[in-house]
Amino acid sequence: MNMKKENPLTVQSKQWILEALLKLMEEKDYEEITIKELTARADLDRKTFYRNFRSKEEVLYLQLQELCDLYIQMLQDLPQLSAYSVTEAYFSLCRQYAHFFMLLKRNNLLFLVLQKFDEYLPAINDLFLSNPVYRGKSKQELIYQAGGFWNITIHWINDGMEESPKEMAEVISSIMPSPFK
Repeated sequence: MNMKKENPLTVQSKQWILEALLKLMEEKDYEEITIKELTARADLDRKTFYRNFRSKEEVLYLQLQELCDLYIQMLQDLPQLSAYSVTEAYFSLCRQYAHFFMLLKRNNLLFLVLQKFDEYLPAINDLFLSNPVYRGKSKQELIYQAGGFWNITIHWINDGMEESPKEMAEVISSIMPSPFK
C-alpha cells in the first residue's frame, strides 16, 4: 500500500532494526527490550531509529505491512477469488511466517496483527467488491466475516498451527456463507 519510493539506505536501516528486534525478542521479553539495546544490536544510532520509527510497535508494523502487502498481491494473482483460495493463501502466508507469529504470541502482541489487518481491510474489500460474485456483500458483512476469520486465526496460532493451510481452507470455506463458497 505504501507507494512512495524510499531511500535505499533508509530501507536497509529499517530492515536492520526489524531484524535486531526479532532477534532480541527470541532472547528476552519484548517489554524488556530498550531502544538503546535495539539500536546497538542493529549497529545504528538512536537518531536513526527515531528518524524512522516512534516506537518498537512501529518496527513490528513494518513486518506486518510487508505481510499485508504480500497477501494482497497473492489475492490479486489468484485466478478466482473463493473462500477456499483466499483462506489457503492467507494460512500459507501465516505458516511461512510462523516464527514471527509465534514471537508475537509469546509476547502477547498478536493484537498488533489485527490492528494492521484492519488498515488493509478496505483494500481487501475492494478486491472482493470489484468481483461480481461478491458485489452484493455490504462492507459490514465483510468486516463481520473478517472478525470471524481473525478469531479462527488466533485459535490456530495458539494451538500451534497444527492444521495445514489446505485443512484451514476446507474448514473455513465450508462455514462461509454464500456467495463465498
